[in-house]
Amino acid sequence: MDMDISNKQLLFALGDEDFSPVGSVREINLPVSTTIRFDLDSGGYWYGHGFQFQPAFPLNHGEMVEDSFQSANIQSPVWMCSAGYAVLVETVEPFSLRFNADGNSLLELWCDTQPLSIRIFHGQTLPAAQQQLMKHLGWPNTIAEPAIFGDVYFTTWTQYPRTITQERVLGMAREIRKNGYPCSSLIIDDRWESNYGSLTFSADFPDPKAMVRELHGMGFKIILWVTPFVNVETDGFEELARQGVVLREKETGSGGVFKWWGGQAGLIDVTGPTGRGWFVEKLLSLRDGIGVDGFKIDGGDAAYMPNNPDWADDKGPSGYIDELLSVFEEVSTVPCPNRTSWLSQRRNILWNVVGRDVHWGIDNGLKSLVPLTLNMALVGYDIMLPGIIGGRMQTASSQSPLATDEMMVRWAEIHAFMPAMQFSYWPWNYASSTAEVIRQYACLHKALESYIFEQAQNRTAPLLRPIWFDSPEAEGLYAVNDEFMLGSDLLAAPVMDPDRQTRDILLPPGNWRDAWSGELCSGRLALHPTPCPGIGLFIREGNEKLYNRLHAELSEIHRGSIPSGLVSSTYEAKLDRDVSGMG
Repeated sequence: MDMDISNKQLLFALGDEDFSPVGSVREINLPVSTTIRFDLDSGGYWYGHGFQFQPAFPLNHGEMVEDSFQSANIQSPVWMCSAGYAVLVETVEPFSLRFNADGNSLLELWCDTQPLSIRIFHGQTLPAAQQQLMKHLGWPNTIAEPAIFGDVYFTTWTQYPRTITQERVLGMAREIRKNGYPCSSLIIDDRWESNYGSLTFSADFPDPKAMVRELHGMGFKIILWVTPFVNVETDGFEELARQGVVLREKETGSGGVFKWWGGQAGLIDVTGPTGRGWFVEKLLSLRDGIGVDGFKIDGGDAAYMPNNPDWADDKGPSGYIDELLSVFEEVSTVPCPNRTSWLSQRRNILWNVVGRDVHWGIDNGLKSLVPLTLNMALVGYDIMLPGIIGGRMQTASSQSPLATDEMMVRWAEIHAFMPAMQFSYWPWNYASSTAEVIRQYACLHKALESYIFEQAQNRTAPLLRPIWFDSPEAEGLYAVNDEFMLGSDLLAAPVMDPDRQTRDILLPPGNWRDAWSGELCSGRLALHPTPCPGIGLFIREGNEKLYNRLHAELSEIHRGSIPSGLVSSTYEAKLDRDVSGMG
């Protein structure tokens, strides 16, 4: 797709009116049931939105139809274009969205229940407009400690989908240390509770306080998976509803119940002092009584709420998640990984990308990871935990495939140059040669800690960014969806197809040093060597400190040592875990 991005004027129309340039319009109060239409072609290349199972980058390459667009995973009602405009729908209520529906080259927005407040930001370039947008929405309140960025997270979720125990968690920690991974954050995931919402350890954890003390002694911070859900079988459910801890339905006054992937539950009402106070007390008992350091937040999506809820303070179905995140900012000593958000860019949260499936494709497979994370970063969710290396193996079905050795390495190559790495299927399940390559990429990621932290300080650009961001005048870069930048000086060009030994690479203006060979490069590189392992990796000329650091780490990796098609792992959980209810 080629299009001229110079001197473009974004065109819009209200209702049946003709299109006209946005001009000096900056705020639009859109009446109920009135449609605003933006002409996509007039804006050039489009980005934003956030989570999609099959992400397009730029968005013009796909289409989106949402009859009820609201919080679900990490999304944002933001769309921006290369003509230098960013469009924000500032609402916490569901609204309707059509983006390039049936290829009509229109962004159409309307709401049949209330007016919509629409803000438009304009700059000479898209990065300038994006900076105005983020100044309005807010960058995170504080910058996380450096170790967050160099960390390699391990979580129990895929290795032990329904069977975590105290001894298995301790065994996992010992294996991490035995295998030499630079990990300081261990996530105890689903199935640690006696019942969902009890927020107490099950009998499979006979002495959780001693467990946490031992894990701390091994150098781990402990993050515990929690939701704002209380299942109906949990002791005291009706009493919690009577007290107003769990949301009640307006008509019946009883606890509002809905279905989620863990059963039938009610939602903790953190919008009022009763529900918030109960939840904070429970979380603090885990933090101060057991010793956990933080929490992995799951849930809060608008889809997982009772009908006709009687809120203490109605924040709107998409506004609830921001209130929930404020609870975790209050109680956690580390940035909390979190799967769901809506206009919460300013929060000191580690944005957790929902799991990819175990295949190479764009439909929620490996190839979807780069375009998805770039769109998320552009709308302000740039400090992220980009899912699980290898995908969510056998968590939806015990019959699902295991990732090949090649796929695991290619996945690890991408994560190594993102803000954080995360494993949930142990790399040492694979042959020692494969496990060693993955470990070396984890160590390389740790070596980037100070660089990533420096890039995150006082930033006015996303930490993870498209290759055009620092060269907005270079029109040929805008359609590139399989390369990315980490900060201003590091470019990664991963391979996301099996049995590929080379790939074409497009570099931004200037000279770039190949981090493997040291060769200076520029422009378009045809059939550049990218064996497995051997991700395309380039450092902006002049940053010799970064080049020397990376080149030293890469020299330890046996380039091209992993064959295609091999699955050397034999570990299988053999336990189904129903995630069909997840968005």
